[in-house]
Amino acid sequence: MSAISRRLQTLMEEVAIEQFEGQVVVEPIEGYQILTRRRLVDPLPAVRAAAVLRDAARRVLVDVIEAARAAGRSWGEIGTALGMPDDGDPVGEVAFALIVEGREPQRTRELFRVPSTSWRCTACGELVQDRGPFESHPGDNESGHTDTCARHRADVQAWRARTGWEDE
Repeated sequence: MSAISRRLQTLMEEVAIEQFEGQVVVEPIEGYQILTRRRLVDPLPAVRAAAVLRDAARRVLVDVIEAARAAGRSWGEIGTALGMPDDGDPVGEVAFALIVEGREPQRTRELFRVPSTSWRCTACGELVQDRGPFESHPGDNESGHTDTCARHRADVQAWRARTGWEDE
């Protein structure tokens, strides 16, 4: 993790605690006798805090881009400074669309790649691949839980109650 990421993580935690009633727990790191780690008891205040920081960073970005335009910099120069790829569309047009119109640049999609993320389940301890909330059944959205995972079983039970279907 870079120094900037660590500073941002610390700021996010402070905002979560101060603005969204986040609570911190300090716990030992497994396998070590004196090392500990801080974490928020509930990650949702951190999600809210990260969204606040994202929006604040976006406002700062718009302000400095307006200052760059006022100083005579072109949209092409701004797009290059933003790291916009030069893959067909003029970089300046892509930067303008992103900053002024709020349109994200089109990303090329890899064939046969399903977008996903992964995280370690706190209930079963396994690495879970999460494909998003797009399918009805929890097993179609997440894979990797143990067969006895209480969290995943509760999700499946809630799905059964909501749909009236039996999946097995």
